[in-house]
Amino acid sequence: MVVASPSPTHPEKVQFIELPIIDLAAERSKVINLVTKACEEYGFFEVINHGVSHDIITRMEEQGLGFFAKPLGDKQKAGPATPFGYGCKNIGFNGDVGAVEYLMLGTNSLSIVERSYAISNDPKMF
Repeated sequence: MVVASPSPTHPEKVQFIELPIIDLAAERSKVINLVTKACEEYGFFEVINHGVSHDIITRMEEQGLGFFAKPLGDKQKAGPATPFGYGCKNIGFNGDVGAVEYLMLGTNSLSIVERSYAISNDPKMF
């Protein structure tokens, strides 16, 4: 999930863009080409027909929004990103464009359990 917000150095309104949609049901070579193009031109894309239920996606979006709405000190309890966990980096050639926050999670449930109490107000649901 990507949530854009204005930066202190660029307070103008954030423009919404339509992300490319990658359909995993398409022919493999087409999927490869679309993913490559989306990465080169946008850096992000939406994937459909991946087999993950809508309920799980909705719950992850809710948990993600809840996590990033927390105060900085609370988010930092889920870090540092080594490589998994919470991180915040300045962006731009001189670090002057703003900051990007991220939460990297591994697919190993044990690694997620270690940080779940810092990530969610309801770790069992997370």
